[in-house]
Amino acid sequence: MTTPPIPRLRAERAERLRAARHRRAIGYWWVLIAWLLSLWIGTSVVPHDWLHAPALFGHLASVIVGLGAAVLLEMSGLLWMLRRTSLDDMRRTEPPVTALAWLGIAGLLVTGAFLQPDLSQPLTGIKMIAVLVAAMNGVAMTRLTDELDRLPGAVRFSSLPARLKLWCVWSAVVSQTAWWTAVLIGMLNTASR
Repeated sequence: MTTPPIPRLRAERAERLRAARHRRAIGYWWVLIAWLLSLWIGTSVVPHDWLHAPALFGHLASVIVGLGAAVLLEMSGLLWMLRRTSLDDMRRTEPPVTALAWLGIAGLLVTGAFLQPDLSQPLTGIKMIAVLVAAMNGVAMTRLTDELDRLPGAVRFSSLPARLKLWCVWSAVVSQTAWWTAVLIGMLNTASR
């Protein structure tokens, strides 16, 4: 005897949603652990002087890659909102650009650990939190991406439910605010040394 198609499809969808929640939970933990490890190394390890210049270069390169990817992703979404591109266009852009954004985050955490952040300075603490928020938002956006993947490729932003439109805009605002906060504070900290 076979399982009726509708209950089986519901069970399969429920399993996919459960697996996606599990992957997101693991993603949140990995981000938090990597962030804490970066802070711990940055405050407890004194790197050799020769390591400062390569670490700074790597940090700046990571900012360029990560921020550039975030701007491109949000611009792609904005163009979809303004009916300049389709959801399918945005879907084609998202996977490789998301990989670049994660490369930028990982680079910031690795190289930042060797730049000896001064956590006694309030701005440095704000910058570190901004990096954490950008990374956590990146994990959270995987759920939004899953929701958008269920929609037809030709759907217009204006026809989405209000909840989904607000979610798209909120995710973009959080992303840009976190990235630009980290960049501006990093620039101020570097200029003041």
